[in-house]
Amino acid sequence: MERLMTFADYRQQHPQQPLNEQLRGYAEADWNRAVSHAFTEALGDDRLEDDVYARYLVQDYAFIDTLVNLVARTIANAPAMPPKTVLAGFLAALTSDENTYFLRAFKALELGEVDYLNPKLHPVSRAIIDTMQASEASYEDAIICLCVAEWSYLSWSQLQAEKPRGKRFYLQEWIDIHVLPEFEQFVVWLRGQVDSFADRDDATLERLAELFQRMCVLEHQFFSASLDPESVTQPEVPRVTV
Repeated sequence: MERLMTFADYRQQHPQQPLNEQLRGYAEADWNRAVSHAFTEALGDDRLEDDVYARYLVQDYAFIDTLVNLVARTIANAPAMPPKTVLAGFLAALTSDENTYFLRAFKALELGEVDYLNPKLHPVSRAIIDTMQASEASYEDAIICLCVAEWSYLSWSQLQAEKPRGKRFYLQEWIDIHVLPEFEQFVVWLRGQVDSFADRDDATLERLAELFQRMCVLEHQFFSASLDPESVTQPEVPRVTV
């Protein structure tokens, strides 16, 4: 008879792995759905339809304010100056180069401010925003959210970057900005921050594992909703069984 596997069970089975790898392994099924999704495959092949990408980009842009606020609160909650400095650098990139990309892409896709400012949010988009906002008060929770979001984007972008370059700049540049060495270094840093939580008590680690998995689910369901908004309603986190 199958039973639910706790994160403590998984850690006991994989004691040599660092915490960031244990969390990814615990959420492996949903992680794999996020980093090898049909949406990202089509994006990398330069065959994603413009209306689908426009729908995705509008919803993704709705996260910018929430993500900026999350990073700002995480800077405030960081335990020392070194992590504050790293996070401040990421915040600067979000509010400059990445924001500029969105505006250029919207113009190329013939979208105006009426289309991308205050759009109607898909339930998955709403769930991502709610999850991020709920994580703002805790440094550990915020780092978990950031780690899943940025690590998964690095991972799928690395896979797609191996393909021939596409002709539409808004597709190709979305891959390019997520495989920059600076971005990869930031993800390595996030994973190291996650590893620093390894001495937390069991209840905290179970909470972080649940949050990690929830973010993985939301990532792949967001891609699914971008392909077909009717395919996903309210996201539910599956439980790991053993």
